[in-house]
Amino acid sequence: MILNFARRIMKSLRKKEIISVPQVVDYNGLLKDKFFCILGGTGGIGFSIAKSVLQFGGGGIVLTGTNESKLSEKKDKLEKISEKRIYSLVLNMNETEKFESKIEKITSLAGKIDGFVISSGVHTENVDFWKMTETEFDRVMNINLKGVYFFCQAAAKYFIQNKIKGKILLVSSSRGNEPAWSPYGISKWGMNGMTKGLAKILSPYGITVNAIAPGTTATPLVNYKEGESIYSEENAFGRMVSVEEVGNLAAFLLSDSGNMMSGEVIHISGGRGVFDVR
Repeated sequence: MILNFARRIMKSLRKKEIISVPQVVDYNGLLKDKFFCILGGTGGIGFSIAKSVLQFGGGGIVLTGTNESKLSEKKDKLEKISEKRIYSLVLNMNETEKFESKIEKITSLAGKIDGFVISSGVHTENVDFWKMTETEFDRVMNINLKGVYFFCQAAAKYFIQNKIKGKILLVSSSRGNEPAWSPYGISKWGMNGMTKGLAKILSPYGITVNAIAPGTTATPLVNYKEGESIYSEENAFGRMVSVEEVGNLAAFLLSDSGNMMSGEVIHISGGRGVFDVR
């Protein structure tokens, strides 16, 4: 009885401490002075998110990927459009045992990290259920799901240890809400569930976890070349998603305007995986 009474008193006191503060959004400085790490930053979506972070006022970024020459190329491109601090680091999503040391390296380059975007991922090659091999299944799942899981674990530890109310943003897919038999589709189903689960257990620390689920996006991954038509029959809108649309959505979720959004899997897919499936 006494314990319950004490709890009610504590809850009452906490309620009095929470006040509504008007939020005025300055879109030019949406991410002012915030620093982010973009995993998979050499890919079309990851690189677009990196550009958006800088365009919306971010203080700087760390790009990661597995190919050092591609990282150098992307870093040079960003430095031509921004004077902010830009770093690059080789990081392999298969090397889970190195994640904590990689985060130490990232923070030694950049200082405080306000959020991690995980855009790393691979598609299933030679898609055929009847011919799918265990090797190919493991390749996709290890990068798209296992690697993401353990990097989120390392990122969450970093935030908690440093008392940072950070953000974790995953790049999922509209395939993650459609019937799945390929390792890719299954991995995105798992990622969507993980987004909600991690959001729940990390919310007491002020850490948000969300995912963006794009439909087919105009990137080299689908053999799209800049300047070509983005026409597509995969959704009712008749076109592919642009990387800029994904980047702009990511910037909002990474900003303080997205502080009360957590556990969300937001589709940007022209309805694929929402009211329409393949």
